[in-house]
Amino acid sequence: MGAGNHSFSLNKSIQGGTMALMLAIALSIDSPPVSANTKTDLDLPVPGRDPFSPYGRQYTLLSEELARYRTLAQNDQWRPLDAGQPITPGSRGPRVAQLRSLLMLYGDFRPSDFSNKNTKEAHTGDVYDKPLQEAVRRFQRRHGLKGDALVDERTRNRLNTNPNKLVRILSANIERWERLPKDLGPRYIVVNVPEFNLRLIEDEREQFRMKVVVGKPKHKTPQLTTRMTRLEFNPVWRVPPNIALRELLPKGSSALSAKGYRLINHRGRAVPFTRGNVAAVRRGQVSLQQKGGPGNALGRVKFVIPNRHAIFLHDTNSKHLFKKSQRAFSHGCIRLEKPLKFARMMLAQQNRWNNARIERALMSGRTHGVALKNPLPVYIAYWTAWVDENGQLQFRPDIYNRDNASNGANRG
Repeated sequence: MGAGNHSFSLNKSIQGGTMALMLAIALSIDSPPVSANTKTDLDLPVPGRDPFSPYGRQYTLLSEELARYRTLAQNDQWRPLDAGQPITPGSRGPRVAQLRSLLMLYGDFRPSDFSNKNTKEAHTGDVYDKPLQEAVRRFQRRHGLKGDALVDERTRNRLNTNPNKLVRILSANIERWERLPKDLGPRYIVVNVPEFNLRLIEDEREQFRMKVVVGKPKHKTPQLTTRMTRLEFNPVWRVPPNIALRELLPKGSSALSAKGYRLINHRGRAVPFTRGNVAAVRRGQVSLQQKGGPGNALGRVKFVIPNRHAIFLHDTNSKHLFKKSQRAFSHGCIRLEKPLKFARMMLAQQNRWNNARIERALMSGRTHGVALKNPLPVYIAYWTAWVDENGQLQFRPDIYNRDNASNGANRG
């Protein structure tokens, strides 16, 4: 495979104004007309799937990338970037030439990027010039890194990921697609945990997107196929026993009472913070709850998605976490960047609630549940690799170490 021909973009027959539809973001590709004698990679049949369906497109595109990386892993062109000082704009030397070669193999540095033959740098390849800087930014963005063109240790580690490992990653992600329903429905929500994003999809188009906070590695957010059935304004937080016993109750009754926490027995009555009642929390006879309102840990609105893991989507008072690129900080539930905007969308489209009615529910201070007339499918997915709407292969860190647990490397 020639280095200059390798690219993460779609093949020429579907480039241009096309969009690669990923199940996780479910954006559609509108393929341009193709003559009857022209065969594209998307014409190849996928057993049991329509390759022109949302599912089939992403499956086919990832399978194509898997084949390319297998080829890269099997030849002798790939070499890691040597260790050294960060490569900054204007740098020159053999490591810059190594960087250029790597990005050519990955498809981020393309023939059009070095077509300027009027400069010596374009011939020698050992100067960190503007075209190469843009290629580095492209690579960084595809890997969820800050696109600053600084080739520091973090970027070098991503550049030096062995192609054999990338084959395993792609295989693991293809296996995850296979476990999903073929038909996701005309309107649904998808959360991609490693990407820390939620999307609302309607008629195969992205209607809304926001950042999310997901579970820490020791409190993993599970992969789920469920439905959103109801919203709760000013929700009560029923604290899981392990969080109550390990994190909250040791703070003392005064601190907890000041934040609206109380102990509730099995009859639904509040009981004092005595040693016996605290011990009853461990036995499941008493629970710790926080009343709804502005100071509640769940924020002002909660979205119920029934599942055996007790996972739900909710507002949060820790807004600063959305400024971070890595957002695995919760105990497993999913915190939303724009929960009130999301709630307005859900209720306006589902229940015909206007903004005034929503504001009244919020300002009442009372816990108020609203059942959605048409429960909305929700898919909480775990994709560390996918093809985005621009035909670019995206990678994200495997925060829960799930790629290594897959047997995908043995795919045929």
